[in-house]
Amino acid sequence: MADFGGGTSDFSVVRIERAGESRRCLPLGHAGVGIAGDRFDYRIIDRLVLPLLGKGSAYRSFDKLLEIPGGYFADFGDWSKLALMRNRRTLAELERLQRSAVDPDAIGRMIAIIEHELGFPLYDAVGRLKRALSSADSAEFRFAGGGLDIAAHVARADFEQWIADDVSRMAQAVDEALADAGVDASAVDRVFLTGGTSLVPAVRRLFEQRFGRERIDAGGELTSIAHGLALIAQSDDVSGWAI
Repeated sequence: MADFGGGTSDFSVVRIERAGESRRCLPLGHAGVGIAGDRFDYRIIDRLVLPLLGKGSAYRSFDKLLEIPGGYFADFGDWSKLALMRNRRTLAELERLQRSAVDPDAIGRMIAIIEHELGFPLYDAVGRLKRALSSADSAEFRFAGGGLDIAAHVARADFEQWIADDVSRMAQAVDEALADAGVDASAVDRVFLTGGTSLVPAVRRLFEQRFGRERIDAGGELTSIAHGLALIAQSDDVSGWAI
């Protein structure tokens, strides 16, 4: 079972035992990595948005040119932290940075997005692009607001290149789960993929190559996580599922 949700990718190897009309799942091994949809969102933001907000640019400090601190862009690229940037201290820091920046307009656009709380429509645009690339070879990314007006054509091949290192780390975690369970990939009868990230073709291809397309179960990716947790909660002993 592969679960992509909550900003993490978790992989569990289980054995299903049947006794008459009932059956139960016994966890054999587990591994996880802090990569899922949020990380893929960041890859899009990093490529298409952050360069227009000053990433990679510089500011003047006395007679030196210094690179703008990356922490601002790391927080902006994480939807859960972006809203928290709308505080007096951070905005004051950005305004000071804007006055000394080589490209003050770029920092101004970041400030405008934060002040006008445009994080939701921005990440909604990112989500639309990601979903479109799950079914098409290319798609358009469009966002307008806070002085930004982006219209970019994105090929699925480019997106897959952006997330290649993340998918590679997922593959390593799959190997770790199999090793933890003491099970070879050839001994796995069925693979269940859950969570929206499992619909990304590059992620699905990872499991098809490892286990074979015929062993991949599809359907219910957006609801099966909750269903599985409910089934675990019915167990008399849930300690085997603890991470």
